[in-house]
Amino acid sequence: MKKLFFLLSIHLMVLSCAQIYPLNTYTAVPSNSYIKDINNELVPYEGTWKGTWNSKTIYIYFKRIKKLQDHLNNNSYYKDVLVGKLKIVDANGLILFDDSQLPDNETKIEGIRFFTIPNKKYSLLYMDSDPCGITGDIYINFIDSTETKLNWKFIDTTEFLSGTCLNPYTQILPNEILLLKQ
Repeated sequence: MKKLFFLLSIHLMVLSCAQIYPLNTYTAVPSNSYIKDINNELVPYEGTWKGTWNSKTIYIYFKRIKKLQDHLNNNSYYKDVLVGKLKIVDANGLILFDDSQLPDNETKIEGIRFFTIPNKKYSLLYMDSDPCGITGDIYINFIDSTETKLNWKFIDTTEFLSGTCLNPYTQILPNEILLLKQ
């Protein structure tokens, strides 16, 4: 019993040593720290968003999660980030792309950080290894005070596409679109 109590005490001490930092921390943090969305800055982005382009409709499902940031120098810490899942349908309702069933830790869209100059934007990374290795940067920002209209901008950063990569995969995401909160 003493051994169990001792182990429990050590475990609680280790957990209590973890430091919490606000979401806008952009410097190195100690191992086992937590960069937390203390001010709920990610909450307005959470939920289902819908937009249309080129006779297609895109549904984006954003969710805030606590994710382990595991770095090579053994400085692992947790951070609150947005993750996104997509569903794209054509004008006839045919599903062109759907990753909405992926587990939260395997999404193709993951948040990185806020930018505040010249205006507030949240940056996300798109990485899709199936089938062509498409990568890109996504920037989202609200364009209204009620936070129900979101501007989406996608910048394709894919380095190389093999000859087997044909549409629709090379044009799966819109470059820029207005998303409405559902």
